Order: sequence, then structure tokens, then C-alpha cells
Amino acid sequence: MTKPSPFAGTWHLKTWTALKNDTPAGYPMGQDAQGQIIYADDGHMCAFLMRRDFSEGADGAAADTCLSYGGTWRFADGKITHQVMFSSLPHWVGRPLMRHVKSNGRVMTLRTEPEISKSGHRYQHVLEWHKVEE
Repeated sequence: MTKPSPFAGTWHLKTWTALKNDTPAGYPMGQDAQGQIIYADDGHMCAFLMRRDFSEGADGAAADTCLSYGGTWRFADGKITHQVMFSSLPHWVGRPLMRHVKSNGRVMTLRTEPEISKSGHRYQHVLEWHKVEE
């Protein structure tokens, strides 16, 4: 029998910080953003993130108010890769999203791969997650 992954389970978002050239540059969905990511031992995952002030009365979800995606996941070489099968962002479908991971039990930090803008700035996102007690 294989040992269950330490990442398997449900995690709640604690903080989501955007970085510009490795310096904090704001909070994409506000300082009090909410979210949940679930990693199943069978290799499937799903994630949902939203602004705390997101309301049912909104005329649809925009990428800066609500984000969801799911698919499969795997951990290797210090990275978790999400293979996106469905998403509220159509251009993510079919795309692998790699996250550098640091974990110390019940706290997990995911850092996106850096993206370089046309002006040469380096952008990343850092998300801290806390594991839900079973």
C-alpha cells in the first residue's frame, strides 16, 4: 500500500500576495480573499478563490473577483503541477500550472512560476494555505 500524500486533503487560503520583481505589490482579490484547494489521493484537484465581498448580485464573475479551476495534480522536484481540465479562465484549459511548494505540515505555500512582462518586470503570486483539520 502506498503512503498518502501529505498534500492530499482540503486547504483554506490564508493570504494571496502578488510580487513584482520579488517585492510585494498588492493582493489580487483583496487582503481578505477567500479560497479553497482540494487535492485528492487519486490525483484530482480543484481550486476556488474569490474576493470576500463577492456577491450573488454581481453580473457574472470576472477574473479579479472569482477564479476556479480543476483537473489533475502531481508532486515532483519541489513543485506541484496542476493539469487544468476546466477553468473559469478559458485560456488555462489544457495548460499545466506549476507551483513551487513549501510545506511544514499544516501550512503550505505555493509560488507561481515567474512571468516576465514586455517591460522586463518579473511577476509572481504567493499563496499561503492552511490544511483543514480532519
